[in-house]
Amino acid sequence: MDRIYMSRVPGSERIHVEIQVNEIADLLDDFAPDADAFEATKNLHRILTDAYRVFAPELAPPSEGDQMS
Repeated sequence: MDRIYMSRVPGSERIHVEIQVNEIADLLDDFAPDADAFEATKNLHRILTDAYRVFAPELAPPSEGDQMS
């Protein structure tokens, strides 16, 4: 996560974090939201999981849909 961009424009405050592909697995290992986690936390976890499936499909965890089958 070498590049972090911040917008400080009033009404549009946000951050953009560039995450290297090799950091995704580490984040997923450390970051497993509980059922009572905030929706933003669950969304971020979903984004990381989806990205990992794209970059390393043979290593990525199964999707929620895969687990239901």
